[in-house]
Amino acid sequence: MTFVCKAKKELGADRANYSPVLSDSLKRKRTLWLLLFAFVVSLPQVAARNKPSHSEQAKDSVSKPVVKPLREYTTHYITHKPKIDGHLNDSCWQVGEWAGDFVQWIPKEGAKASQATYLKILYDDKNIYVGIRAVDNEPRKIQRRAARRDILSGDVTGVSFDSYHDRRTGFEFDVTAAGQKLDGINTNPWNTDLTWNAVWYAKTALEDSAWTAEMAIPFSQLRYSRSKNQVWGLHCWRWISRFKEESDWEPQTSTGPGILYAYGLLKGLDNLPKSKRFEMIASGLGKIKTFKKDPLNPFANKGYTLGSNIGLDAKIGLTSNFTVDMTLNPDFGQVEADPSEINLTAFETFFTEKRPFFLEGKNIFAFDVDDVNLFYSRRIGHAPSYTPDLADNEYLKKTDNATIIDAVKVSGKTEKGLTLGILQSTTSKEDEQLSTATGQKSVTVEPLTNYFLARVQQDFKQGNTVLGGIVTSTNRFIHNAQLDFLNRNAYTGGIDLLHQWNDKEFYLDAKMIGSYITGSKQAMQEMQQSSARYLQRPDISYAHYDSTRNSLSGWGGDVKIGKGSKGLWRYYTELSFRSPGLELNDMGYMQTADIIRQNNYLAYFVNKPVSIFRTYTCIAYLNNNWNYGLQYLSSSFTGAGYAEFLNKWSINNSLTYTTEALDTRILRGGPAMYVPGNWQEYFYIKTDDSKAAYCSLNYIRNFPNKQGKGSQYSTTFTVQPISLLKFSLNLSYALNDNVLQYVGCASDGGCDKPIMATINQKTLGATFRADCNLTPELSLQYYGSPYSSVGKYSAFKHITDPCNKSFEKRFTLLDTSNYKDDAYQIDENGDGKTDYSVSNPDFNYYQFRSNFVLRWEYRAGSQLYFVWSNEITSYQNPSHEPVTAIFRGLSKGTVNNVFLVKLSYWFSL
Repeated sequence: MTFVCKAKKELGADRANYSPVLSDSLKRKRTLWLLLFAFVVSLPQVAARNKPSHSEQAKDSVSKPVVKPLREYTTHYITHKPKIDGHLNDSCWQVGEWAGDFVQWIPKEGAKASQATYLKILYDDKNIYVGIRAVDNEPRKIQRRAARRDILSGDVTGVSFDSYHDRRTGFEFDVTAAGQKLDGINTNPWNTDLTWNAVWYAKTALEDSAWTAEMAIPFSQLRYSRSKNQVWGLHCWRWISRFKEESDWEPQTSTGPGILYAYGLLKGLDNLPKSKRFEMIASGLGKIKTFKKDPLNPFANKGYTLGSNIGLDAKIGLTSNFTVDMTLNPDFGQVEADPSEINLTAFETFFTEKRPFFLEGKNIFAFDVDDVNLFYSRRIGHAPSYTPDLADNEYLKKTDNATIIDAVKVSGKTEKGLTLGILQSTTSKEDEQLSTATGQKSVTVEPLTNYFLARVQQDFKQGNTVLGGIVTSTNRFIHNAQLDFLNRNAYTGGIDLLHQWNDKEFYLDAKMIGSYITGSKQAMQEMQQSSARYLQRPDISYAHYDSTRNSLSGWGGDVKIGKGSKGLWRYYTELSFRSPGLELNDMGYMQTADIIRQNNYLAYFVNKPVSIFRTYTCIAYLNNNWNYGLQYLSSSFTGAGYAEFLNKWSINNSLTYTTEALDTRILRGGPAMYVPGNWQEYFYIKTDDSKAAYCSLNYIRNFPNKQGKGSQYSTTFTVQPISLLKFSLNLSYALNDNVLQYVGCASDGGCDKPIMATINQKTLGATFRADCNLTPELSLQYYGSPYSSVGKYSAFKHITDPCNKSFEKRFTLLDTSNYKDDAYQIDENGDGKTDYSVSNPDFNYYQFRSNFVLRWEYRAGSQLYFVWSNEITSYQNPSHEPVTAIFRGLSKGTVNNVFLVKLSYWFSL
């Protein structure tokens, strides 16, 4: 690609006139991309025209996404319930018929299952009962591997109910041969959210040539309509681990639009009870924190602190369709810590949610647009936003997170296809105690904040069309000057449309979003200067920085059209955009605004054994990027492949080429800069994970170019020597050689002299896990993770001509021979006087985090936790220790321990 860049070699001069523009060659190429986009968009339409019309197909294909007749099962009402012990010998199991004739889905789709499976479903006024007999002609090879709840391990069987019968939501209940429960919510196309936890009962047992599963699922755990005579969707499946085989009662197909469209029918559910669900979980917690004693620090002179908490959770069934979830004063001390990292980028790291309240039912509130989310639940209860500066002999009693006072969710779906989700939460004003020479005082570090979200979706045309919307608000009650950098009010909204046709073979997925934030002038300056947009850049012509504004607004969207089912080919083309003023990070997650992306995807799936393969996939992906001013930024092309072999090993490999790019963010508020194109390779291989011992290896390699090189290596070993014990060890190493690592600015009041350097960063990490599952209700888990990252900087450079065609002429190397007081004294003009100094950014970061958790579910829904969390952190700047000196580095770190006991009690009215 060819660029033309209008710039003077000294960035401090003529800033307003600095503007990279497109060459004629590049304009022609952009036109070709637009023509390609129009052509790919037209493909589904052409394909649709070449297919027979709906009137030429079977009549029920208009209203049903699956044309073939669906299997049906008729359940029966019983008056005497079974004892849930895994043995299907109660008299009630003589009622009704056993359903069989399961069909393979994996690996030989449509073939007869290698082992027979039989299903029976009964019900009474309170529960629906499921009995499954999994026949095995080699019963000694049944894999009964113990695991934590919601972990698929060994042989598994289960059922899923589409109790709304809308082909959009399936409530799944599974059990392993070892007796552990898995439950989740299925959504199309092939998604299962295992974070949903219901209160239900399941046991397994062994017979001479089979293993059996017996379940009791309370109607209070399900959502369904008020119809007198109901029909539900029904799915039953079985996983035989040693064969890696899945068989299903209702045959599944990988070429279909989604798992729920192939559910069979469950009939005979007459006069079901109206939901009167009222559940509560009361919890109490006590904890002790220990740390190094400091006689001079009034907050650490004892070396420990004590704490306690009482919380309450509730589930209330408003109707059979809608449920209210509430939590008051929750504590998530049993949740595993986030992985260690050292972040040298300008962007926030995305961490997954681990708190049960926010995990459950998260699919209802999801609204993703390309790579951004309007709802990122970890915003609620985050770490304090403000950290006071401390003088010598000043001490601070820090707060880990903003306290969640309450959180409430209302969710459900009407009989007419209206899905509704509402979430509201309040976090408290947080004060930290500051000890100074004159005494102690309180410093507010986080304001009282309210979060609100409403999500709605309406089905039309038997679910072929879904129209929805979302609104969110974040309101902070700021009464302290030090918090004026925060937005006071932030509102976002969006609408989405999903339309499918030709029996859901093709689809159109369109979304529009917008945001509006208000706050002080300082807050708006922070927003305009954030890494999401950098409106202070000297070369930006289509947006401007306004230091006087007190609000900011923006919008974005995404349109995707493609082929999502039938046959072996899948493809889509997508156009997404976000204006410079779009801001989602008060309640959502967004790294970058000011972007236009055009993506094209083509994939070929082979989902049956061929030659040496059980299955394989080939993928091609093309991405093009512009900023909101239509300045071309970059393109990338990826070729990828996945294969699973007959010996059940698997590999995943990809190769990506990225063109030379115009990077508008690399100088963090400075002008745009060209960065070299690069090649990146990814490779992953895993042995047969149905074995008691298996391993995997992966690496990512950035091929050397003028900007540097990088590589990441990781391997994982997993072994389960006996059913009760499982161990895993992950080892990782990363090397980052980057010639253009941002260091900072050499002047105040604007970045006239952006300074970069060459960094040599080495990172070592290990994660050890040990699980001991004594029973499905009693388990012990240990997690330990040492981490070490060392960065050494050299070849400091001043960026002088960032758009020069020659890479070496884009910067001037600095003389760093004059070094004192941990800083490089720079004499740029050679007059013998220091013009400015650059602090030595070399660093050593060592951390060890561990968790030990004993969990006992002493009755259904009620749990006892004992938790020990340990963290050791050492940060040295500058430092000269090697990356392997992790134990020596940790010996110099601060040690913190938390011991916690939490007891919860579930009851239902």
